[in-house]
Amino acid sequence: MLLLEFQSTSEHFMALRVLAYAALLWQHLVREKPMIAGGKLPPLLPVVLYNGERRWRAPEAVHALVGLPEASLLWQWQPQLRYHLIDIRRFSAAALATREGLPALWFRLENAAGQDDVKVVVRELRAWLGAHPAFSSVEAVFVALLRAMIAPVDPAARLPADLLEVENMLASERWVERWQREGEEKGRQVGRQEGKAEMLLRLLQRRFGTLPAWATERVTSADTAALEDWSLRILDASNLEDVVGEQRR
Repeated sequence: MLLLEFQSTSEHFMALRVLAYAALLWQHLVREKPMIAGGKLPPLLPVVLYNGERRWRAPEAVHALVGLPEASLLWQWQPQLRYHLIDIRRFSAAALATREGLPALWFRLENAAGQDDVKVVVRELRAWLGAHPAFSSVEAVFVALLRAMIAPVDPAARLPADLLEVENMLASERWVERWQREGEEKGRQVGRQEGKAEMLLRLLQRRFGTLPAWATERVTSADTAALEDWSLRILDASNLEDVVGEQRR
C-alpha cells in the first residue's frame, strides 16, 4: 500500500506524522477484519513528495527523532519506521529529460525556470496524452497545476481547459513580459529570504551557542515576515525558545 504525503515546507517531525498515519491506517484495516489476510498487516510504502524551494532537512526515520544513543539497551524497542523522500527540486533538468511518463512531466513542470520551459513541457504533455488516450482525464489535473503556477504572474488570468490553447496563450508577447517580471521578482525574494535566514542563524549561534536541528530547520523554512520578527526578538530574548518558539512535541 502506498502512503503519500505532500509537503511544500520541511517538517522536522514528519517521520512521526507518517508513523501516526500508518498506525491509523492499519488500525482501520484491523477493524475491517475481512481486509486482513492471515492475520498479517499489508506492507506500506510511506512516501513524502516535497516541492519546496529549500532543501529538505528533516530526519527521514522515527528513530532519528528519539533522544537515545544506538548503543542503549532500549534502542531495539524504539520505532523504526522510515519514509522515502522525493524532493522534486533536487532532480536536474537533464535527469528528468531522460525519463518518460506523467511523474517526470509533472516534476519538469514544477521545476520550470520560466515560460519557455513551461511551453516545452506542455507540448510534450499533449504528445504523451495523445499517445495514451486512456489517460485523457489527467489533462484537467495538469491544467489545475498550470493555473497555480500562473496565478502569481496574473491572478485574474483565466486559463483555457485545453492544453493546446494554454500553449498558444503562453506564446503571446504579453505573457512573455509578465513571466519574465515574475521570475525576476521571485529570484529577488528568495535571495532576500535566504540572506535574512543566514544572518539570523549567525546571530542565534553567537547568542546561544550551537543550535539544535529543529531550530535551524525552523529558521531556514520560515517566511520573510517571521524572520524579521525573530530578528527583533533576539534583542530581549533570554533563551532560544523566546526567539523561535519551543520545539514541537
